[in-house]
Amino acid sequence: MTLSQTVLVAMMKKETVDVSAHIEQATDLSLYGIGLLFLFFIIRPELWRRLFFTRVDPRPGALMRIGFGLVVFITFYDLLWPMNPLEFSVAKFLFTDEGLWMTDMARQNYGGQLRELYDPQHGFEHWYDPLKAMWGKFTFLHLRSDPPFSMTLYIVMLGCVVSMIFGFRTRLVTIVAFILVESFYRYSPIFYTGGDTVVRVFLFLGMFSRWGEAYSVDSWLRRRKAVLAGGASRVPPLRTVPAWPFRLMMLQLCIIYCATGILKSGSTWKDGTALFYALNLDHFYRYPMTGVVTAAHWSLILPNTAIFVRWWEVLFPLVGIGAALNAYERERASGEWPKAALWRKLLSLGVFLAAWAMMAWVLGVAGVYFLPPEVQSHVHPAQRQALYSGVVMAVPVVSIALYWVLRLFAPKVLTFIRHWVLGKRFWLFFGLLLHIGIDLGMNVGTFAEVMMTVYLCWLSGKEIESFWLFVYQRRCAPGEGDRPARSPRWKAFLFAPYDWFHFRKSGPRYVVRHNPSEASVRRATLVRMLDLGKRVDFVEDDAVPAETLCVEHQGARLTGNAAAAALTRVLPVLLWLRPVRKLPGVGAVARVLMSQRA
Repeated sequence: MTLSQTVLVAMMKKETVDVSAHIEQATDLSLYGIGLLFLFFIIRPELWRRLFFTRVDPRPGALMRIGFGLVVFITFYDLLWPMNPLEFSVAKFLFTDEGLWMTDMARQNYGGQLRELYDPQHGFEHWYDPLKAMWGKFTFLHLRSDPPFSMTLYIVMLGCVVSMIFGFRTRLVTIVAFILVESFYRYSPIFYTGGDTVVRVFLFLGMFSRWGEAYSVDSWLRRRKAVLAGGASRVPPLRTVPAWPFRLMMLQLCIIYCATGILKSGSTWKDGTALFYALNLDHFYRYPMTGVVTAAHWSLILPNTAIFVRWWEVLFPLVGIGAALNAYERERASGEWPKAALWRKLLSLGVFLAAWAMMAWVLGVAGVYFLPPEVQSHVHPAQRQALYSGVVMAVPVVSIALYWVLRLFAPKVLTFIRHWVLGKRFWLFFGLLLHIGIDLGMNVGTFAEVMMTVYLCWLSGKEIESFWLFVYQRRCAPGEGDRPARSPRWKAFLFAPYDWFHFRKSGPRYVVRHNPSEASVRRATLVRMLDLGKRVDFVEDDAVPAETLCVEHQGARLTGNAAAAALTRVLPVLLWLRPVRKLPGVGAVARVLMSQRA
């Protein structure tokens, strides 16, 4: 029997699960539970404000904007390449009336209310019909999709995404980019995958985030104006941004992973053969590697990986709980955690447990219906449901009790659990390894890349700052600084990755010498804003002419364009000029970018 016949037989044998006996009760209890959660935050409004309406460092969101924007750009730019020798691009095939769908056909299949509200010959019947059409699956391309019109919108969309990456008019171009991206996705959903859905979700949330407040042209121009026109002689601080869009991004990532893990309920995920089949399907694998995959499968690497990945996804919400718990511990230690009266604490705890009890009942019923037969026993379904609900209900009670016991009697164990078992170090690091492996071995579009860019919103400003310091530091040689000279050689080889990351030193310093005049101090301040790796020192020097860029490095003193070219080695915004810094004119470009008057 072939693989396709096996799948067909399995589908024919699959029985539909009838949940009608409990659907009404489950729906009512779910709504009551949601209502109790609202009541919880009414009792404890300070927690709602702390969770969503606090302000955070803008740098993690800014890095996400850059990485996410690059993924969106690559996703759509890749469709501009020809699909055959006749130069008929994939974008033209998918999004114009000369390709897969005529305009009327696309509207009839995917146009939602527009199918009844719009007539190609007479247009809309009422003046308010366009507003009604926009409520559903509206896209401009269902009204007109000839190649000139569609491809013009396509180029405008790519331009908005590029502007979003650089952070120029960030809020406006993010909104326009989302509208145009949605227009192309809604024209015909026949081509997109889960990665495209992730793009749509997070670009939507990006419209509400102020992710252009750092690492952007907008931020640079605002701070530059504060220095040159506003008279600031110090580096203007970055403005903090509302946290709630990024909190929703974090929550959305937890939902995506958990739902994906739960949906991996087939027998191939239970016995660990899912990756073996996926990596042998010519539709998915990037390169033929049957021999390697077979060896990895029979050595139990792939089966164990598949089982681990599934449970990693199901349990991924634990990292969200860990983030909240670690924030609580930090702010409690610093005295910043919001205070509340004891009666409000106890009442809110009771409301939460009541909401959890309702959810436990729903999950207990779901267990009776959907758990595989080998898990079910011969006990009556009502008793099984009570058992499952009791186990779920016990989770928060046992967890809270265990937390306080560890806090009182084993604080080091609690610290380990907070930082490693529930900490983002393990969960996000494994996710990076997982998606890098998917990208190298499987052809699934830009799904892996877009998921990895979302990880950036989990970071803090201090972690971003540490990253830049790490990038512009150098590794210590064995025996240099605090790095031990390990022996024998196998031990040095084994610990080399750890030593490379852990034992670092600052690279050679660059000194910007500037005149003590007010104008020269302001120009030096503009350079200081770009020094993310802390590799540049600033010294006042009467011998340097006013408003002249002078850089001293390893005994050499450079001025003008040569000084600007030297700074391309240590200023991240000029890093793209570093390979060509010795070419004529590069120094002048760098001076313009630093606002040093080339």
